Amino acid sequence: MTRRSSAPSARLLRAVVAERGDLERRRDGLLDRRRRVQAELDEIEASVAEVDERLMLIGRLAGEDAPRDELSRGEPAVQADYEAPATEPTSILRGPAIRAVAVRILIAHPRRPEALHYREWFNLLTEAGYSVAGKDPLAVFLTQLSRSPLVRRGTQSGVYELDLQAQTRLRARLQDLQAELRELTTTVSNKTTDLSSIRGRRTALNLEISKVEKALEEAEETLSRRPGIPGLAAAG
Repeated sequence: MTRRSSAPSARLLRAVVAERGDLERRRDGLLDRRRRVQAELDEIEASVAEVDERLMLIGRLAGEDAPRDELSRGEPAVQADYEAPATEPTSILRGPAIRAVAVRILIAHPRRPEALHYREWFNLLTEAGYSVAGKDPLAVFLTQLSRSPLVRRGTQSGVYELDLQAQTRLRARLQDLQAELRELTTTVSNKTTDLSSIRGRRTALNLEISKVEKALEEAEETLSRRPGIPGLAAAG
């Protein structure tokens, strides 16, 4: 009795190789499509965040403090300017507390990542037991993250990174502005320049100084409080 070989035939091997090649090409195509769709989604969400910021600016001009989606739901108004979060943060975050807690979570994380895609950053926030108030929490989170003086855009789309040198930079900027304001005061006393242009520049300087002071205050307050973040002890 003749024993048949258990090895696959050449025809079967060719079919398997062809099928594998087709599947690999399909997979590569799907991955490429996923990258393109994700990039488009990142761009859309960044545009949403930009529109949200403009809506908030318009709201401030109209005497409103809350984003449009929160106003429509009757939720408490979000402070337009920085206001230090409570020592014991609540699980539901609003306004500046979102970005303050987000920064602290990244600093307290065992892996100590300095840059993350904002989706991953948002996931860390929710995994730590926090939620973001708003109709679109991810968009609200992205808006607040982009406002933090301790966060800057990374080199890749959707990636944001910690800027732990922000305090040094803000202090230097504040000193430069204050020096320019002092020099402008001297110029006024010497009456060597048109007073209307000096007043305009002085107003602009005071506004910029106030803005930098608030950013520096937020940066210092955020970094000075580093409580244990729930949910991060087991992360790794």
